[in-house]
Amino acid sequence: MDGFSLGFVGRSSTWSLLKSLVFPDHVSLKYVNNDHDCQGLDLVIVERYMADLVHCRKSFLLNDTSVDSVIETVIKGLGLNHLNVGVDVGNSRCGVIVLVDDTPIMHVTLGFIRLMRLMRRLSRQLSVNLIIGTSPGVSGLVRDLLESLSDVNVKVKVINEGMVNGKKDLLRNRYPYLTIDELDSLVYAFTGLTITQ
Repeated sequence: MDGFSLGFVGRSSTWSLLKSLVFPDHVSLKYVNNDHDCQGLDLVIVERYMADLVHCRKSFLLNDTSVDSVIETVIKGLGLNHLNVGVDVGNSRCGVIVLVDDTPIMHVTLGFIRLMRLMRRLSRQLSVNLIIGTSPGVSGLVRDLLESLSDVNVKVKVINEGMVNGKKDLLRNRYPYLTIDELDSLVYAFTGLTITQ
């Protein structure tokens, strides 16, 4: 997969949020000013207050501008039914990477409770392959996360932090905009996708 082309219509603050969540290497963004701008786009995300003004064929409404909702809207709008999600669990910050096949499309750093909420939202609607890193310091949090997802459609692969030591440096130059937690979660995701069960 080469990536996606997304359009957006709405507030500049939401546009900035969307830009901060996508991998610009794999997701191109375009602010849509007229119907002609819709051509060639996989999806146009439209804030609800602008819905009557947008006539793009492949549009999807954004109901609220929370991080969770923007991520969910992109995924639902693209019509995806399966995701790979890499997660680096931490006490205060958790890195999250959303991949379509092996292509990373979205990244975010969330608190633990928001991570659980996002994973539950996504896994109620589609199949999620969760690739999560663990170490002795976060094993309790990993267990709590997995228990919170026991009733939804999640396949889990746990990666020991020791397996990925040194691999982070390979990706840091390619994705310099990722936080350290997001970079860790990307390494876990790529490692997990190469391991067969």
